[in-house]
Amino acid sequence: MRGHRVRPEAINWEDIRGRLGRAGAALAGALERTPEERRRVMDERARVLARVPAISRPDEEKVEIVTMVLGAEHYAVETKHVREIARLVDFTPVPGTPDFVLGIANLRGEIVAVMDLRRFFGVPVKGLTDLSRVVVLGTTRSELGVLVDEAQAVMSLRAEEVLEPPGSVAGIGRDYLRGVTADALIILDGAVLLKDSRVFVNQAEGGVE
Repeated sequence: MRGHRVRPEAINWEDIRGRLGRAGAALAGALERTPEERRRVMDERARVLARVPAISRPDEEKVEIVTMVLGAEHYAVETKHVREIARLVDFTPVPGTPDFVLGIANLRGEIVAVMDLRRFFGVPVKGLTDLSRVVVLGTTRSELGVLVDEAQAVMSLRAEEVLEPPGSVAGIGRDYLRGVTADALIILDGAVLLKDSRVFVNQAEGGVE
């Protein structure tokens, strides 16, 4: 079979010459630039590339959190410490407990102490609303309920986004902080909260353990 031959008139030589001419002019212009101009071009390209967001790698360490509101501040706690988020239907005050302990509540058949994080951290208290929630903390079971003005969302952060906390943030003891983010989200340390003996009520004695 004879090979297919392209007719000369089928080639747009004028277009090809134009493209070659433009490419040659661009190359000549680049070669004529001074070292300073070439450096400026390279610096500008580097700045553009720096603005491109980094692609998340599958092996990056993530921190999954539940965000919540206390007063005018935004807080969070890692989901690994959270059993559930529930409405506060009713609770029973317990004499002899600190003022930040509301009392005990029956949450889905489990009796847990409920603490008011606002009072605990010295955040202004505005009373209960329809948005108020109890974030139930625990490891293998429900151990402690913390009252918040609003539970917002579950989200993930890259580990490097969780910054080392300063000595004190809004009156909160540093020991209770897991870290903070650049946009002032305060991440609480759920493990430390669960170890604080002041918030666990001894039901048999009607007081704090």
